[in-house]
Amino acid sequence: MCSRACARLILMPFLSTLFLFPGITPLCYNLFALYDTQAQVWLPPNHLFEITKDTNQTLQFRMRYYFRNWHGLNTQEPAVYRSMPRGFEVSEEKTRIEQGCALLDKASFEYLYEQGKFEFVNDVASLSDLHSDAEVQHFKNESLGMAVLHLSHLALQRGVPLEEVVRKTSFKDCIPCSFSRQIQQNNSLTKFRLRNVFQKFMRRFHLQTVGPGRFSEQDIMFKYLATLEQLAPRFGTERFLALTLALPTEAERDLCYVNSSEQGPTLPPGATLSLADQAPTHEVLVTGTSGIHWRLLQVEDSDLKVNHSQSSLGKKSKTREAESRKLSQLPTERKETVWTYFCDFQDITHIVVKENNVSIHRQDNKCLELTLPSPMVALSLVSLVDGYFRLTADSSHYLCHEVAPPRLVMSIQNGIHGPLQEPYVLSKLKREEVEDGLYLIRWSSFDFHRLILTVARKDQAAGAQGLRYKQFRIEEQGLTFQLEGWDQAFPSVRELTAALQGCTLRSSSGSGPGSTLESFTLSKCCLPRAGEISNLIITRQRPKEGPKSLNLSQLSFHQIRKEEITQLAHLGQGTRTNIYEGLLHVGGGMGAEDEEDENIPSEPNNNHRELRVVLKVLDPSHRDIALAFFETASLMSQVSHIHLAFVHGVCVRGSENIMVAEHVEHGPLDVCLRREKGHVPVAWKITVAQQLASALSYLEDKNLVHGNVCAKNILLARRGLGDGTQPFIKLSDPGVSVTALSREERVERIPWIAPECVPSGTGLSTAADKWSFGTTLLEICFDGEAPLQGRSPSEKERFYEKKHRLPEPSCKELATLISQCLTYDASQRPSFRTILRDLTQLQPQNLDITTMSPEFPASDPTIFQKRYLKKIRDLGEGHFGKVSLYCYDPTNDGTGEMVAVKSLKAGCSSQLLSSWQREIEILRTLYHEHIVKYKGCCSDQGEKMVQLIMEYVPLGSLRDYLPKHSLGLAQILLFAQQICEGMAYLHSQHYIHRDLAARNVLLENDNTIKIGDFGLAKAVPEGHDYYCVREDGDSPVFWYAMECLKECKFYYASDVWSFGVTFYELLTRCDCNQTPPLKFIEMIGVTQGQMTVLRLIDLLERGQRLPCPKDCPCEIYLLMKNCWESEASFRPTFQNLVPLLKTFHEKYRSQAPSVFSVC
Repeated sequence: MCSRACARLILMPFLSTLFLFPGITPLCYNLFALYDTQAQVWLPPNHLFEITKDTNQTLQFRMRYYFRNWHGLNTQEPAVYRSMPRGFEVSEEKTRIEQGCALLDKASFEYLYEQGKFEFVNDVASLSDLHSDAEVQHFKNESLGMAVLHLSHLALQRGVPLEEVVRKTSFKDCIPCSFSRQIQQNNSLTKFRLRNVFQKFMRRFHLQTVGPGRFSEQDIMFKYLATLEQLAPRFGTERFLALTLALPTEAERDLCYVNSSEQGPTLPPGATLSLADQAPTHEVLVTGTSGIHWRLLQVEDSDLKVNHSQSSLGKKSKTREAESRKLSQLPTERKETVWTYFCDFQDITHIVVKENNVSIHRQDNKCLELTLPSPMVALSLVSLVDGYFRLTADSSHYLCHEVAPPRLVMSIQNGIHGPLQEPYVLSKLKREEVEDGLYLIRWSSFDFHRLILTVARKDQAAGAQGLRYKQFRIEEQGLTFQLEGWDQAFPSVRELTAALQGCTLRSSSGSGPGSTLESFTLSKCCLPRAGEISNLIITRQRPKEGPKSLNLSQLSFHQIRKEEITQLAHLGQGTRTNIYEGLLHVGGGMGAEDEEDENIPSEPNNNHRELRVVLKVLDPSHRDIALAFFETASLMSQVSHIHLAFVHGVCVRGSENIMVAEHVEHGPLDVCLRREKGHVPVAWKITVAQQLASALSYLEDKNLVHGNVCAKNILLARRGLGDGTQPFIKLSDPGVSVTALSREERVERIPWIAPECVPSGTGLSTAADKWSFGTTLLEICFDGEAPLQGRSPSEKERFYEKKHRLPEPSCKELATLISQCLTYDASQRPSFRTILRDLTQLQPQNLDITTMSPEFPASDPTIFQKRYLKKIRDLGEGHFGKVSLYCYDPTNDGTGEMVAVKSLKAGCSSQLLSSWQREIEILRTLYHEHIVKYKGCCSDQGEKMVQLIMEYVPLGSLRDYLPKHSLGLAQILLFAQQICEGMAYLHSQHYIHRDLAARNVLLENDNTIKIGDFGLAKAVPEGHDYYCVREDGDSPVFWYAMECLKECKFYYASDVWSFGVTFYELLTRCDCNQTPPLKFIEMIGVTQGQMTVLRLIDLLERGQRLPCPKDCPCEIYLLMKNCWESEASFRPTFQNLVPLLKTFHEKYRSQAPSVFSVC
């Protein structure tokens, strides 16, 4: 390997390596890390070296964070790119990806190439990993091709003839060591033949590509790395062997504690748990493009005694003797254990690490708990996940204090952005409120020790309304910072900018003789925002239409009939509402199977016929705010989180509007705290705060605002006092929105309401929830005593006007967190991810991740027990089964999660059972944002019938949704585009859906659909492009292509035909008078049985198709008809359809319906 790509660093601090590798820019530097060759682990960015006279440590500076297809050469995989601002032009070169900017700079690209060569030669892909003769032969051929690229690049790089390079460098030095050693074992004649074959291929390649100038040096490097990705799937990935792995629910696990006074079953300081002491049970895979996966180790894999952290470097530790023995054996097929997806990086809220124990927490409160072989390996894993999170989700946040990069910590403390490109800087400043003195500080994109201060002021030219900008340099000189042109140095950037407040910075407006001096002042700093898009973020899929937020312009909730509720005792009053205890009768949706099930208790809280609920009745005198009341119900009906109270729906009873919400057993938190005053442990309070922050982080991630966070709206589902359990809270609905309240009512909510919301209620944002959280945390600390209790409205108003501070607890760390939430500058409040991370640090004791005995293996998180499923209502019915909404509540205390449960109809055949099992197996292997998520299965011991547990998609199917909501053509096209994206993924996994229809497309929110119902799906056999169906059964014939009806053959293109029919449904808004069956029957006449299919085939063969929907543009109908081509090969693929539909969506989004050219 080149000396640049394999530097020997003897205990050199991390940032000092900057001087060793010139050309790598600050933007790409965070892709690299240090690798300890002796310990075989990656070091976290904040690693401190302890240097003694006996220290001898070799480190390698290497690219660690890698994204497949960053070069864009593989059209079968999603492109990877940095976001590119609109109007920003880059040079047309191959490093530019079509959708955005290139991932790597030139120096990083060259460094990666050298690193790739080193890893390839050192067996990142080895002959010993192959299991068939075909795989071995393919590997050898590709390896020789890689050697050709290697030598050709050397010739171009050195500017010498290829023959000279071949004489000096053997091709065996350019192929994997395992292959080279096998060649050495061959006889002389075989070696001679192989050498001749290689040289002939080398000359032919040179004459056809390099010689005529068709391949440049850079082209060869691109080709080499792209081929390496395909040849060595491990390249750029890391695997970690875990001694234990568990995925407990919150009810089953202890909460995560860091600052512990009690020692759990962790290692003593400095000790290492050897793999010889305990064999690994699981393996964790981390990749830049697909996140975190895990799997159970096979028996032969669990015998491993080395390589507890396996990246592409892990191959080097194998002994030659062991490898030779393996190579001498004939290849055999071995079935690999399937990887189970855990999460992508943006789904993570925080990570906890203590010694060798790691807990990775997801946004939905699921947790992956690992015990790793040593603390070093634990930090290596955490720093890897943390680094990928910053590269893909939020460049200004870290998930865990133990691996926080010092430079990032300093940047956060001083309000400094990363190395943003100038167009992003100007765009960010323009989005802020226009004012003089707005400024932004960022690290330079080219100099590691320079910062750029960009200051804005209003353009003073006559009639101008924009901003003028000026950039000033700040130099980092050792431990101080100095503004260029000013001889005073400061120990921090914050102190420098504080000294500049009120000062005037003068700069020339040009370089000519007519230039004038312009004055700029500093007043307000533009800070980094959580998750903002910039060139610092790496995108791994096509650009989306916008953030995944719920559009509440369309109300959506379950409508409950007045006969279904019974009003009981009055519980109190809310804002313009009266609150009652009640019963919701849901027995009408039960089947005979449910009635006979003896495993479901008959208590009121569990009975399918009656659910205890809370009825929030809007006062009839406040009909003017009924819309705001319904908007709240709509919001809470569309979200699903374990710590959010569920809203069943809305009932209109005469003049009364009633919100029907979940009943939570132990009532409001503030009442409990006051009742138990002096007896509530600190750990209990911090646990409640963490659960509340988890729910609010979920809402923030969806760009949703609660707007009324306070202790009285936090309900206790489980008290967790003195019974050995933890508390469990649920945040209730916010009631009437702040925007509908009068000023007096808003003032009454001080100090929970954020200051910016008091004047008009229009300042409501996720930042407002952070203020409310800070105040609520004070309530919790002070045993439910409300701050400013007893103050008059005028005193409360004045408190905000004078920007006074609320009292703080004695705990310094907690006081700091609360003060960050209660800052009057909304932009400076921390994200809920940050709050969750810091709350974890405040825990009074540490999470116990026990070493699991082999006699008691971890329970499978995908297995659901039927006794804990509580039915809410039926959601729909398909060809072979029905789907119902259930609450899965294993602790029987209301802390369960809402899930959709699909079950087969009674009396199903063995064929249906087989199809049912196939649907489950297919769904559990799929993961895509536009395909419904698999959660698990449910079956009783000895029972053959298995229920499928899926995520609950709140808005139901498009067939039911579209007739009730008036959607424009642009929105319909967006849904169609997302269907194609999901189907393109499904086909890439070699599955055919066979039942694509509007009834099987579910709506998560106003902007996101998910494809469901895989009961008819089939896996396409390898080497084929169709599946032949032999079993009988009900089929959606009016959605089927001609080849399906005539020959029972289902091609990938058959799904495209079905999409055309589904597209027709969407464009007719699923009008029950224009359904495909009705339209076809109008054309063929009323028939029965097989005659219907025969007449339908005859109709289609005569070229008859569904008519053009009303108001459908001609070009869209033409696209629809292309999907109905008689010849399957003539139809477009879903990959073809996505960009076409995206273009149509962008076109019609900006046009009024009157300008459409309709058929």
